[in-house]
Amino acid sequence: ASPGLASCRRRPLSSNVSRQMDPNAYISILRRTGMVLIAVGVVDIGAMVYCRVDAIAYSSSLNVFAVVAGVFLVRGRLAAAGLVRWFSVFLLAALGALVLAWPVLQPFDLTLTQVRVSPIASSLSALLVAAVIGLSVWVQRQLGRPPVLAATLAAGKTVRSMKFPAAAGLALVALLGIVVPVMLSGESGNKAKAIAQAQLGAGYKYHVSSMSVSSSSRGTSGSARVTAWNEREVRVVPVEWNE
Repeated sequence: ASPGLASCRRRPLSSNVSRQMDPNAYISILRRTGMVLIAVGVVDIGAMVYCRVDAIAYSSSLNVFAVVAGVFLVRGRLAAAGLVRWFSVFLLAALGALVLAWPVLQPFDLTLTQVRVSPIASSLSALLVAAVIGLSVWVQRQLGRPPVLAATLAAGKTVRSMKFPAAAGLALVALLGIVVPVMLSGESGNKAKAIAQAQLGAGYKYHVSSMSVSSSSRGTSGSARVTAWNEREVRVVPVEWNE
């Protein structure tokens, strides 16, 4: 191929394609994506409120962010489109890596016991993760479509590579996979498990699921949530200590 033809192939979005596209085609894409995010955010906020009222454990990073991002997209903000696409790729990479790294973060035997003892709750958790992954895939594809990218370039903005958010998501989970097991299996983690075992006895296996340790002039204090399990049940034991 001639140099001129090769150059043309490398710049389809910023030259030929952008001139052939409807300059307002991106607006419908942004509005559709924004409306979906608003709907997801509202449902997520409702679920969070319901779980708080009934004292049910619930954690999500979407809720308010999804609603705010959706409002900006409905208004046709290209800067918001770039930011939401970046976050979607980051979330997709992080969740995908987290699924693979889960046996490192939590004993596999505990996971199997949770599935056997609470199949409905485990299924709902798996469906939630799958839904967030699916939403992330759909959002990043929508906001990466040619009309949106062409409008971004036409507005004088940079279309950023998605390699960085993908790498950042993978790096975050890799760091957690190294730091969390070391931290939770250290001296403080062993102390938390010993306190939980003193309460429940030796008929359980113990795993520290979360922990907070602070030091002051009065000494060291800590709190943790220890998961205790056997063949029949899974229990969460909150523990505290002072040194």
